[in-house]
Amino acid sequence: MEKQQNKERIKSIDKALDLLEFLSNNKNEAGISEISQRINMGLSTVHRIITTLKSRGYIIQNQKTLKYRLGIKLFELGCEVQNTKSLIKTIRPYLRRLSKMTKETANLAILEDKEVIYLDTIESSETLRTGIIRGTRSVAHCTALGKVLLSFLSDRDFKRLYESDADVITLTPHSISSLEELENELKKVKNQGFATDQEESMIGINCVGIPILNQNGEPLAAISITGPASRFTVKKIEEARNILLGVSKEMTDLF
Repeated sequence: MEKQQNKERIKSIDKALDLLEFLSNNKNEAGISEISQRINMGLSTVHRIITTLKSRGYIIQNQKTLKYRLGIKLFELGCEVQNTKSLIKTIRPYLRRLSKMTKETANLAILEDKEVIYLDTIESSETLRTGIIRGTRSVAHCTALGKVLLSFLSDRDFKRLYESDADVITLTPHSISSLEELENELKKVKNQGFATDQEESMIGINCVGIPILNQNGEPLAAISITGPASRFTVKKIEEARNILLGVSKEMTDLF
């Protein structure tokens, strides 16, 4: 496994990260020659990497000393990570409550292009569980979480992601399979304020989800209740939906 991972590593990215980590650990600004010596990297390689990172705002150059230090772009990325951590911390008590109330798995996710990323999950206390893992991704239009977030996209952003039926991939025989079907589903989801996934992302798994909105009505993420179809029936989905919608009003006040 380790050998395979080493083969898949990209050397140029490794070198760029070595350079950034050196500047991060170095208390003072550093010039190209010093960087080259300290991280044992050729001058020409250091120069190329610095030129690229500088153009993207990841490092900046002191115009008097001509030495380099970390740029504001890394600070911005760090703030994004901190915002995500804050979101997880804020929503986790609600996930715990939802899981306890429904006896099913509660999830938190965000949208990234045509995928949802599971940021947090509180597993059901039942023996038969869904097995969703934090950090994993799933096809957005096949999940309740993804549908509610996709429903808030502008027409321009939606068309950028979904140009034709070829972009609407299926995971099960129950998945949405055409652009027209997806557009109709998202209009329905937007109007009703929730989405369901009945074995669309995985056979034997049902789900209902709602968006987490800020006070301006903008979506920050989505939460869902997921369970085995044998237990999480249509009736149970409706009950979970009502619980979710009740909790969503509380969460809006937080943002």
